[in-house]
Amino acid sequence: MACRFLFPVTLLVNKIVSMGNKIWDDKNGPDVETKEIFYDGHYYNVTEFIKRHPGAEDATVPIQQFHSRSIAKVHGIMKSLPCRPQTDADLLGISIYHVFMKRERNKALTEDFTKLFLELQADGLFEPSYFHVAHRILELFVLGAVGFYLTTQANSIIANGIGCIFLFFAQLRALGVMHEGGHLSLTGNPKVDRLLQTFTLGPFVGISPTYWRRYHSFHHAQTARVKYDLDFETIPLLLLNMKVLDDPKKQQNFIMRNQIFFAPFTVIVFVVYLQTWEVARSLIKCRLPSELLAIGIYHILAWHIGFWQMLVVIFLTGNWYAINVAINHTHLPVSTEPSHWVEQSLLHTVNIKHSPWIDWWMCLLDYQIEHHLFPTMPQFSNRLAVDRVKAFAKKHGLPYQVLSYKEAVMRVIANVYNVSNELKKIHNE
Repeated sequence: MACRFLFPVTLLVNKIVSMGNKIWDDKNGPDVETKEIFYDGHYYNVTEFIKRHPGAEDATVPIQQFHSRSIAKVHGIMKSLPCRPQTDADLLGISIYHVFMKRERNKALTEDFTKLFLELQADGLFEPSYFHVAHRILELFVLGAVGFYLTTQANSIIANGIGCIFLFFAQLRALGVMHEGGHLSLTGNPKVDRLLQTFTLGPFVGISPTYWRRYHSFHHAQTARVKYDLDFETIPLLLLNMKVLDDPKKQQNFIMRNQIFFAPFTVIVFVVYLQTWEVARSLIKCRLPSELLAIGIYHILAWHIGFWQMLVVIFLTGNWYAINVAINHTHLPVSTEPSHWVEQSLLHTVNIKHSPWIDWWMCLLDYQIEHHLFPTMPQFSNRLAVDRVKAFAKKHGLPYQVLSYKEAVMRVIANVYNVSNELKKIHNE
């Protein structure tokens, strides 16, 4: 239960603090370092807890943002951990061993960001809209029903094709709803939001919500950090940045060298992998009847729809997802070292220029900067925070990047092409 509420901190923003104190371990002897996380003026000893839930140096802001809807339970868990107050010696030690952290600057970032968060919270930007939730759920079920009818009852190829498009739109809307459900930003009730996520992602897309939450938490906690952000862990099917590879000569393959051509089709392999292997792992490990039921519904519906129709839908949805995930991050530089969580989010994220069409097409993820900074904020409220987030970024000398949808897509394509060319050069050496 503890891991369930603290899990997103698994990949928090910075390195685990190894303070150099040794403790005895029955298996390894006196060589195990004490592991601590810093939160709200105190260091918490997570040496044992870290085996289930790794921590990080300054967890104040990430815990605040990941768990704003369940903070009381998080505090209850943390009270069970050994802790000590921060001392001047801690500050001195951190400045010696982690000079790059620029602790004073990080302290100012944390203080100003907390003020901004409380201001937005007081203005009601974290309040849910039940009408908005009902509208989105109704929309995806109508799209799904029309698509299911056309692909199962109509006899013409044209009607089947139109049905596939409706099913694609239904999956697109389901992914938008389940995404907010996973962030607990739909109704604000964690149990209800997770239930909504389960019965949108499961029946409409056939993917495990438990797997998605784990995968997506890595992305949010360490955005664009190599070896931590799983959005970049796409080999052997795709390579988004050369720094992902430890040995570019040995780890590359024919598909990666020609990924500009293969990428639209390898997404099918990836989606099927998620719907089979990862689903099986999650169901066996978590044993959640709700997930089994939800994913079972998907396969029953898919059986009635038909193989070729579902293949078309998976192709369309997979490419939509790949593109709309990539345009906010993957064409930007990556990091290999930890930094302040707010800084990491602003440096490695771009927004997409707003329009009503883009809002619908991207399921409100065009406001990606605001979403990364405030993951539990209902996404329809993100646009109301834009001006204040811009001012915050400017004050701290951090970028606030905005691109048109077309420009962002072209940058993603150019990045994939350039990476494949680098692989070809290394291969031919």
